[in-house]
Amino acid sequence: MKKLLSLLGLLGLVLVLAAGAYAYFSPMGIALRNEQYAAPPELRKLLKRFQRLQLRNEEAPPALPLVYERQDPTDFSVALADKPLSLRKRQVVLRNPFAAAPYPLSFSVVYRGNLIVLFEPGRFACYRLPDMARNQLLEKQLNTRSFTYHWVLNGQLVALSSGRYLAFSEEKGWQPYTCPMPLSRQPKLFEDARYIVCGHCNGEWGGEVYFYDKQQQTYYLAEATCPAAVVKQDGKYLVLSSLAHMVGSADAQQIDNPTQLTRWVGQTRPQDRDFARTQGAKLSRGKTLFDYQNLLLLAGFRLNEQLLYLVNWRSTAFLATWQNGTFYAVDPLFHDNLFAHNPVTTAYDAGVTLVNMDSSEEGETSCLLFTGKQAIKINWSREAVLQEYPTDPATATSDSTLPLADSVEAVQEVE
Repeated sequence: MKKLLSLLGLLGLVLVLAAGAYAYFSPMGIALRNEQYAAPPELRKLLKRFQRLQLRNEEAPPALPLVYERQDPTDFSVALADKPLSLRKRQVVLRNPFAAAPYPLSFSVVYRGNLIVLFEPGRFACYRLPDMARNQLLEKQLNTRSFTYHWVLNGQLVALSSGRYLAFSEEKGWQPYTCPMPLSRQPKLFEDARYIVCGHCNGEWGGEVYFYDKQQQTYYLAEATCPAAVVKQDGKYLVLSSLAHMVGSADAQQIDNPTQLTRWVGQTRPQDRDFARTQGAKLSRGKTLFDYQNLLLLAGFRLNEQLLYLVNWRSTAFLATWQNGTFYAVDPLFHDNLFAHNPVTTAYDAGVTLVNMDSSEEGETSCLLFTGKQAIKINWSREAVLQEYPTDPATATSDSTLPLADSVEAVQEVE
């Protein structure tokens, strides 16, 4: 009898636990738990945005802090982080001081604590970081001729003028650039003591990343559709790619040793070749860390010892970390649908990162500058200033816009 009672008691306990688990994970249980969840204040408006989209898509919300749960092993999840970054945000509009054309001729760079911008008609505008005040003394030193493109290579400001590559020196001004030039008229993605890295995008037909070996003066190629950022960690290279086509896609690959990639043996730069003649050629690829559909990753960089991704998911942009298939939102940035076709992320000294944003019609339309605990969006025209996305669940079928977020300082126009 005692044994029977013991078995009945154990069975009862199992039933109670099963009922409790069912109640805990049931839609009603999740709803009750979500009512008790308190999102960090910095992420509450972002959470309202996600809940609005769940309502519009008629989705059953997962248990917070999850806001989207992967549907299969190849999918990703999205969650709110426990500890937001709490970045200070600021937007400015910097107009071309030399001509009416608003957008730069080439992608802007950071050089010796200044943002260097090349405007029509081929003249440089210089802005001190982080207050964005004009550095007219540096402008006077740089604008001794007309230029068509510029970079920072080997720690030098390099520019193209009348078909010649020149390097700037504060002592001697512009002098012939004596190092090999591995880049075409394209931005640099990454540079260290060994490599200069750039990329090429053919849209839905693919893309490539190029590691130019400074020592051997040769290129190593890998498949990448389309390269947006390169981050070096533990001696290895993380190549982040994203394609703004159809539903969007993004992937990350780890390249341990670029010299083990496909070696280029052509007479021209690999990015300058006729791609129609080499379509379908088999290229190397690093170790895939993730490969996702239905989102864009516009940037990847390190900030305050964290590897961050600039995610655009469901027309919502935010900064996130990534771990085991889940993106953890750590900052909502400007509460808008920040978007670019072929963005470029470049890390500079002193913890400064610049993200160049483009459009399908123009080259660079705006920049994002990250330094310490601050994020600055630099717009080259008022048209580049995005409005805040709607969050009101009562208007979930509307895509009307709201005024700029209260948490973002008024957009400053710098003369």
